[in-house]
Amino acid sequence: MTSAVIYNTAFDRLKDTDTVAEATRRMLDDRVSDLPVVDAAGRLLGMFRLDRLFAVLLPKAASMDYGMPDLAFVSDTIEQLRERMREIEDSPVHEFVVKPDHVVHPETSPLEMVLLLYKGANNIPVVDPDGGGLVGMVSARDVLAALHDGGTR
Repeated sequence: MTSAVIYNTAFDRLKDTDTVAEATRRMLDDRVSDLPVVDAAGRLLGMFRLDRLFAVLLPKAASMDYGMPDLAFVSDTIEQLRERMREIEDSPVHEFVVKPDHVVHPETSPLEMVLLLYKGANNIPVVDPDGGGLVGMVSARDVLAALHDGGTR
């Protein structure tokens, strides 16, 4: 059984040359915390995720493996964080891409997708196994919609 009734083929994606400013604007518009990034041929390069962006805004010591457990003693203001954001907003998203935790294929079973989501996956890229092209995304909302109303959205 294929998962075509579960994954979404009408989803937003970023080109590797898009800027951080463009990516964050689209994330705000779409109310998502990550977006897939593709190259000029449509192949998945990885995910642009807010946690990676937030890591850049933090002091280096806070994002290290055994970093600071809290930053209560730091008094950075929202304006200082905005300034850090402005410093990177023209950077291309490919500089922030991370490998997705999971990738599935069009023939992946719906049950396998549910298992990945149950184990904490967020948005899972659906990639053509032959050419590596990004063909869809699956989220908990997509599965819920497929279960609730047969996939009609």
